[in-house]
Amino acid sequence: MKKIIKAHQTQGKISIGYARVSSTDDRQELGLAVQKEALNFCDKVYIEKESGSNQARPQLQRALNLAKTCANQGLETSLVVYKLDRLSRRMFQLVELMQELNQANIQLKSLSEQLETDSLTGKLLCMLLGYVAEMELENIRTRTKDGLRKAKERGVKLGNQGLSQAKEKQIVRLYQRTQDTQITAQKAGVSRATVYRVLKRQQIALKSRKILDDTTHLR
Repeated sequence: MKKIIKAHQTQGKISIGYARVSSTDDRQELGLAVQKEALNFCDKVYIEKESGSNQARPQLQRALNLAKTCANQGLETSLVVYKLDRLSRRMFQLVELMQELNQANIQLKSLSEQLETDSLTGKLLCMLLGYVAEMELENIRTRTKDGLRKAKERGVKLGNQGLSQAKEKQIVRLYQRTQDTQITAQKAGVSRATVYRVLKRQQIALKSRKILDDTTHLR
């Protein structure tokens, strides 16, 4: 960090880029390439592969730490992103980050939206765009919930489907043959607790009182 600051003290300014994608699939990698190309003029670029909703983003924190240190050293410091939602899709997180940057005398630049927070207009537009990004995220959640609801109405089973009848019959047969819940669980590829529940559901008595006592915690 000291080397970076020293190298730019003669210029009196520094641009720090931040790029983020949510995962490592091909489409996301293409998006990362676009961001890196747009930020290639920056003096230092930090790259993150993490969801924007995750607050634990170490590369963003490193970018902020460098920016604050540079600003404290009297450098004209800019934090540059390709698009505002690379920082956050949540309005309140974005506003908090903008306030943090403003207090540290760090300018925020968004290339896609052509925004710079060194003006009141830029600050207002950043907040509005952050609000739009959060609304879009909420719309996605709403569409997902509607899709799940409609699927349920059509009779589609969602989530954990439980044991099939064939699997339950297999567990019963194995237990009747072995009279041992642990062996039954191993051969059926299920937990011992699942074996207990199946036997209870099928009203099959366990081999001994000791085993029965072991299962009381399941009630």
